[in-house]
Amino acid sequence: MVVGGGLAGMAAAVALDSAGAAVTLLEARRALGGRAGSFEEPQTGEELDNCQHVLLGCCTNLIDFYRRVGVEHLIRWERTVHFVDGAGRRHDLSGSRGLPAPLHLASAMLRFKLLDSAERVAFTRAMIVMMTMGRGGRAALANLPFGQWLDAHRQPASLVQKMYDPILVSALNEESRRASTAYAVQVFQETMLSNAGGYPIGLPNCPLSQLYAKLPITDLRLGARVAGLRIEDDTVTGIELVGGETVEADAVILATNRHVLRKWVGDAWAVKDARFARLDEIEDVPILGAHLWYDRPVLAESHAALVEGPLQWLFRKDNTGAAVHGVISAARAWAGKSKEESLDAFTRQINATFPAARGAKLLRGVVVVEKRATFSPAPGIDALRPQHAPPPGGLGHLYLAGDYTQTGWPATMEGAVRSGYVAAAAVAARLLEGKRRFLVEDLPVQWPARLLGL
Repeated sequence: MVVGGGLAGMAAAVALDSAGAAVTLLEARRALGGRAGSFEEPQTGEELDNCQHVLLGCCTNLIDFYRRVGVEHLIRWERTVHFVDGAGRRHDLSGSRGLPAPLHLASAMLRFKLLDSAERVAFTRAMIVMMTMGRGGRAALANLPFGQWLDAHRQPASLVQKMYDPILVSALNEESRRASTAYAVQVFQETMLSNAGGYPIGLPNCPLSQLYAKLPITDLRLGARVAGLRIEDDTVTGIELVGGETVEADAVILATNRHVLRKWVGDAWAVKDARFARLDEIEDVPILGAHLWYDRPVLAESHAALVEGPLQWLFRKDNTGAAVHGVISAARAWAGKSKEESLDAFTRQINATFPAARGAKLLRGVVVVEKRATFSPAPGIDALRPQHAPPPGGLGHLYLAGDYTQTGWPATMEGAVRSGYVAAAAVAARLLEGKRRFLVEDLPVQWPARLLGL
């Protein structure tokens, strides 16, 4: 039994089904996807994504999940990242084909006019430090705020705004200076420094819900709301649905919002099972997504990484560029603003940044704020993240999946899928013959990065 039809739950269900288990997947909503899903816009009936989601080449398990469900052809890959400064000037960063990491980005950085010569030198110096520290070195910095690391390595504030913020705030959903150094360094190690295949951007060319339209799960129950767990002799034996129906299971994977877990396990088990003891200490961070429709095209490229805000990224959502989607990660300051105030700020920014938007009229806009979008990857966060399988003395036959669990990744789609695969492997080890491993290996570290210590 898998409870929760987000990426973590779907990944766990698909993995276990592939291993021969009889899987039931329950989702309270009428559609799959969770935070990486879509909704029907009431005014037009159009299917809109909660927020723009992108993947990178280093997301090996998310790519594997898309392959398992047969939708990898719906992801469009791009090798060039388009940075746009406040004056509307575009600065492209694209790796050289055929060269291993980090040499593939060397010539691109020399031509990258967004940074001046002093900033390029400082950034290159920081990247070398990140490579030579290796993965073990970054783990040792898990309790250090990245702001302190930036200061210690003399990274200018202008460079932070131009380069670190566009990459890290969107990847981590946290302000660069507030994030754990371990996760900040991981972003650069995995995307830019270890393998040339790590940085390309994958953009779904359809609403997110269409990626899950043909999930290969026989017993999929949408609109199934769980009321609680059935617990007998310190073991979970099934779940109870709202309405009174009981469903038995040999193992239950909870792949839901972590905020409901304490209610379902009860106060006693919240204390006895170490997985639930510190969940309340994990901080939530909001993300804002703005769907904007103009009377003419305003964005020629597929995306723009905006150096000056408030919108941090802008994505083209139709063939002409008249429909666009803006994103603000770590959107604490915007969670309480009115729709009108937000749309006014966004249109002023777009009009000032993109020449094609000057004189364009905003026809309508939809603003979506996901207040509990992800957890904050703050220093020390891993001490709060629970493991997937029951610990000694924990609630038996109950497994956890979700990006907040111990995945070794920040709160990303890749992290969610990894959690589902790890939980599925733990269930398979107990219930199925033979050991199962569903996790896909990271991209291999290429020889120049290996020589430098990564």
